[in-house]
Amino acid sequence: MMGQRGFALLIVLLTMGFLALIGTRMVAAARFDIGVSDNLRQAAMLQAAAEGAVAQVVFAIKAAQDPRFQPDGLPKTLRIGPTPVTVHVWNESDRVNLNTASVPLLRALLIQVGIRPAQADQLAGAIHDWRTTGPASQDGGPKAPRYQAAGLPYTPPNTPFVSVQDLADVLGMTPELFNRLADHVTVLTAADPDASTHDPFVAQALAQVADTASPAAPAAQPAGDVLRVVATAVGLAGAHYTVMEVASGDFQAATSRVRILARERLP
Repeated sequence: MMGQRGFALLIVLLTMGFLALIGTRMVAAARFDIGVSDNLRQAAMLQAAAEGAVAQVVFAIKAAQDPRFQPDGLPKTLRIGPTPVTVHVWNESDRVNLNTASVPLLRALLIQVGIRPAQADQLAGAIHDWRTTGPASQDGGPKAPRYQAAGLPYTPPNTPFVSVQDLADVLGMTPELFNRLADHVTVLTAADPDASTHDPFVAQALAQVADTASPAAPAAQPAGDVLRVVATAVGLAGAHYTVMEVASGDFQAATSRVRILARERLP
């Protein structure tokens, strides 16, 4: 009888231990699920705050003409609900348009970002060849064999650049050269920049072209028509969400709206 009672007690203790282990695992799993849920909720709130800040900034500049917000690239802080958001705003029209810029302007910009003149000549011509129709390059030679000789599995599409990222595929373009140039070019404006640009590299390129030819035509769109906004929403425990949006605003029509031309989540 004593042995049976001891064995029964052992079974009870083992069962209680097993149930306690299961309970602990269930509590841990529940806490994990709650943590994941809280993280997802915070991420959604930060994303909404960052994107809401972009719309607010575009409205402040385009409609309200709020002097606190200017496309000068300087950091500014605002709140979207309880969430603080830091924004940087630039005028997209300060950049050189890959689809409208002349070969001399492209060459001058390439030189300004540190590319040797001979290489700048080749790259400016390759950019022109990429966006223009026909099999012949600007110097009269065929386009396709040059890409084939370089071992590239494609040829120029003979259509305008769809995005700045397309520039990385142009003949002669390396990742280093692309990184130098990407922050000074765009495909989202209506025309080339003018002398009022806030980009010093673009301003120097325009001045260089003006010294050798007629000045660049003024931009077709009014200043600030297209804005590049980087917004960082900050949450708990250092969590943050950063988005870059290129946007324009129409606040003269019956229904006001902000049009997003490009969006990218940044690290």
